[in-house]
Amino acid sequence: MEVYILRHAVAVKRTEAAYPDDDRPLTEDGIKKMELAAKGMARVVPALDAIYTSRLSRAAGTARIAARAMWCEGIIETCTELMPGAPAKGVLSLLARNRMKKRVLIVGHETGLGLFASALIGSHTHVIEFKKGALCRIDIACLPLETPGRVIWHLSPKHLRLLGKGR
Repeated sequence: MEVYILRHAVAVKRTEAAYPDDDRPLTEDGIKKMELAAKGMARVVPALDAIYTSRLSRAAGTARIAARAMWCEGIIETCTELMPGAPAKGVLSLLARNRMKKRVLIVGHETGLGLFASALIGSHTHVIEFKKGALCRIDIACLPLETPGRVIWHLSPKHLRLLGKGR
């Protein structure tokens, strides 16, 4: 299975009193940058079988932008396993329940994504970090994990935007 892991784009700051943390939307700049990054994603990510996202506005909005750029808006599912603070083993269970899918995109939040990505490659500590809008591909042979997955690439949001401009 090819697992693509995407951290949500830039959202309104936590300190803005107008929004509770769960409702913080993407900023206008975050949307514009993610739209360009999503064009870059479309150049490096083949057709997806599923997109799993946290229900929080900033992650769900990022998932919709990515799906629109990749022409696969009908395959987005919100999942409690991707909420902030949820354990990595929950995301592993989600993937195990959907093991027949070849390519999946996970959209969520740090530190959870970093812990999940680290667990996929066999680490019990947080060794992979995601900037807002960063994308990583990790290939895994089987679920449940019998052998560690392999990091194929990890692209910063800037790299994705550069790829998007080349389109």
